Amino acid sequence: MPELPEVTTTVSGLNETLPNLTIREVWTDYFLNTKSKRTDTIKNKKYFDYFRKEIVGAKVLNAERRGKNILIHLSNNKTMLIHMKMTGHLLYGKYKFENKKWKSYEEFLSDPFSRFIHLLFTLSNGKHLAFSDMRKFAKVTLFETDKRASVSDLSKLGPEPIPNLSTKTLSSQLLKKPNGKIKTVLMDQSIIAGIGNIYSDEILWASGIHPERTVSRLSEKEIDDICKYTKKILTSSIKIGGDSMSDYRNIYGRKGGFQNAHNAYKRNKEKCLKNNCQGTIRREVIGGRSTHFCDIHQK
Repeated sequence: MPELPEVTTTVSGLNETLPNLTIREVWTDYFLNTKSKRTDTIKNKKYFDYFRKEIVGAKVLNAERRGKNILIHLSNNKTMLIHMKMTGHLLYGKYKFENKKWKSYEEFLSDPFSRFIHLLFTLSNGKHLAFSDMRKFAKVTLFETDKRASVSDLSKLGPEPIPNLSTKTLSSQLLKKPNGKIKTVLMDQSIIAGIGNIYSDEILWASGIHPERTVSRLSEKEIDDICKYTKKILTSSIKIGGDSMSDYRNIYGRKGGFQNAHNAYKRNKEKCLKNNCQGTIRREVIGGRSTHFCDIHQK
């Protein structure tokens, strides 16, 4: 699932390309063969009709990130909220509808991981904003911009980890779940927004903390280390375009580079890369999520 660095990379691309463009048309097949019972997303045909009516003709102002959500603000006091979920990513370029599918002939947009187009916006400059989502798990909805405070997808999120998360704030947030395992609590979006499976593994590896440690057993120094490495690792990943070990691509269809910098995630049975550590990376399921950690220096 795209996490904070991938969403930040996407939003940066949107802000490079979309401002002042008008949405001329929008297409989706999300509501076809979808069993979702929710009535507040475009997976519902009636809601999509409302969504289309509201956004066609509106101009894009800018985009921002909140947690793992992409917010695209429009000129008519409407904001699109896109959560990319497991396999989604936005793509910017030219597309043609051929053989009942949207297809691009641009070099990077023709990547096999980018062929699952289920939502497409036609823009006033003749280009498109397409959404590739292999598993069709993504959420796309609309809200009134000035009523943002009441949007449940946003109001329940914890503080952002970068750039200014303090040890004091992190400690206060983590201690809301004192008996929780640190791996699971770090991924709880109501505690800290934006961290998922990849970065929780990497943060705990760098901090030398076992993912099954309970929050109440963490020292002040250990929480300070978690805070420090959270900011360092997330910032580092943003600089190299996020993680593309799986489906994620930026809006131009290019891969990020953080998958080449893993110390723990997906390195099961490989030697630990920490200096002078003789450990091996192990994989266990914690809180229903695949977790990778060193069996020696993470205590």
